[in-house]
Amino acid sequence: MTKTVIVTGANSGLGFETTKQIAAKGSNYQLVMACRNMKKAAVARQRILQTIPDANIICLELDTSSLAKVRAFVAAFRKLNIPLYGLVCNAGVSGKTVHQTQDGFNNIFETNYLGHFLLTQLLMPLMEVKGRIVTVSSERHDALLKGATWPGSNVLAYSGMNPQVDGQSYPFSKLCMILFAYELDQKLRANGQQIAVNSVNPGLMTETGLAKDKSRFTPTVLSQFAGIIGTAKDSGKMITDLITADKFAAGPVRYFDRSSDKPVLSSNLSYDEQIQDELWNFSMEAVGLKGNE
Repeated sequence: MTKTVIVTGANSGLGFETTKQIAAKGSNYQLVMACRNMKKAAVARQRILQTIPDANIICLELDTSSLAKVRAFVAAFRKLNIPLYGLVCNAGVSGKTVHQTQDGFNNIFETNYLGHFLLTQLLMPLMEVKGRIVTVSSERHDALLKGATWPGSNVLAYSGMNPQVDGQSYPFSKLCMILFAYELDQKLRANGQQIAVNSVNPGLMTETGLAKDKSRFTPTVLSQFAGIIGTAKDSGKMITDLITADKFAAGPVRYFDRSSDKPVLSSNLSYDEQIQDELWNFSMEAVGLKGNE
């Protein structure tokens, strides 16, 4: 039976490697490259087909910085009339400068987290009984937020309310991806659903597009950050394992650090159930799903 897996941000970096490695598992895996730029997606698809000619891959447009485009993607996927086996929430942007999206949200918060929250909610009815979900976080959710307090979902969602928090939008958005995974797992289990949810830290991937200024990665800097550096290839294998390997077919939810053999603890904030609940409720209302839980 064909297993369909959606990978967001699949045309480059971690998303590309993950798509390629799952495709290599065999044509019984159908990959959906969910990308903002369809020209880049088509080129990436051809690159994979050059090495895996029988890869089963389609491209669909998705921009997680727009709730309307998330809904349009789900509508397009529904038309394929196929069940969904796996979802990899990977697409993201970095930086310390934020702006307001057309939806009125902090662009980093919406792109990295809120768009994926809506995407997951809308796709949930289409998921197979024993499907799998992976959210991509970052070690920065902990390293850059040590000692920080939760500012409230509204402060994260709307730029301009707290300039200091705005400057920390990236690590907070990645914290949200873990909070979301933990709360989602809890709700699925409470409902008796067997979908496996996990969150991952791919490490500092100096070769990907997320790190725009590569000139800063001097030998000295690389040696200083040796303990957190990851590669798209290795972290792609981690996600591929979580999506395809039999041993990850069931939970409970865990947080993995650059390897599927390395489940680790996430930050203290990420385990706060009140924060998990507050973020979930805020997000449901923000995306227009309040009352449809």
